[in-house]
Amino acid sequence: MRRQIGCAVLALLMGAMAQPAAAQQKPEKPDSPVHLELITEVAATTEDGLPAALRITLKNAGNIAVDLPMLQSDCKPEGGVGFHFSWRSSDDREGVGNGYGCAADGHSSFLEHVRRDWIRLQPGEFLCMSENLRGYLRDLKPGTVEYWVQFVPSSVKPEDLLLLQSAGYVVPTENIEGVHYKFAVH
Repeated sequence: MRRQIGCAVLALLMGAMAQPAAAQQKPEKPDSPVHLELITEVAATTEDGLPAALRITLKNAGNIAVDLPMLQSDCKPEGGVGFHFSWRSSDDREGVGNGYGCAADGHSSFLEHVRRDWIRLQPGEFLCMSENLRGYLRDLKPGTVEYWVQFVPSSVKPEDLLLLQSAGYVVPTENIEGVHYKFAVH
């Protein structure tokens, strides 16, 4: 009998201890059906073998069609692909330099704008753009360059996102940061 009471008390204590832990768990965000890949490749090099131009590809690697604006526009709520560039001098007295370029319009109704101007990437389809690095490399002193690209989705208000979804559009909602690359400048 004592053993049964001990087991019951132990079970109650374990249940009481487990309950607060379960209450502290955050609800998981639903998985997005969108699966995009962001790929950066050197498309051309300088006489010194440094990257001169990049080919940036955004590919729909998922199994559903995805709707989005063209990649290059103007850094507005439209989103797009941004290019990040950072230089760190070999000489600690020289410092650091950074650059950012972004690729996103005023429009009529948001849904009309999407219907008229956005594109749909079917599974396996992709968009490509190029980025010229020569201007970034000009006049750099010895040091290390790091660069990467990032896809920033459109800033869609929750009510517009619901409207788009009810009209059959699937819109990316998450940033994608590409691989960071580094090279030395002599």
